[in-house]
Amino acid sequence: MLSLSMVMGGTATAIDPGRARRIGDLVREASVTVTPGTTVDEARRLVRETPTGYLPVVDRGLLVGIVCDRDLRTAGGPSAPVAEVMTRTVFVLSPETPVRDAARVFRRRRFGAMPVLEGRELCGMVARDAVREALAGAGDPRGVPLDPSGQGSDRVGSGP
Repeated sequence: MLSLSMVMGGTATAIDPGRARRIGDLVREASVTVTPGTTVDEARRLVRETPTGYLPVVDRGLLVGIVCDRDLRTAGGPSAPVAEVMTRTVFVLSPETPVRDAARVFRRRRFGAMPVLEGRELCGMVARDAVREALAGAGDPRGVPLDPSGQGSDRVGSGP
């Protein structure tokens, strides 16, 4: 069973990251997705094509999980289905989520990217770096540190 944690609701349009005020301004279409039955081997190939190392797992048009390169490394074998290693508890954002609120979620959960849903429909993905860039581009004097440790970002699919 999929468990979603939603941060607010709305619609999406793309603008200059420095002017972004909500996640809908930063969302990128999730052009590569997998299904629960996709093999680990195929998912490994596809995840290398994504800029942040994550793949939304979609079944009948609905988000059912997420998988990252780290998840795929723990798989039982190349022919195992993604369903065996995907993360089923997925934190998601809405297009209307304020960028500052999303930054706090990224900082607390240490995700590298998060899915963006409108209702139950996948709008796309937003990367932690895009949120960081939006805050920096806005000249936000109260900027939210996204990685206070300086150790780099973790990928979606793992928590703190």
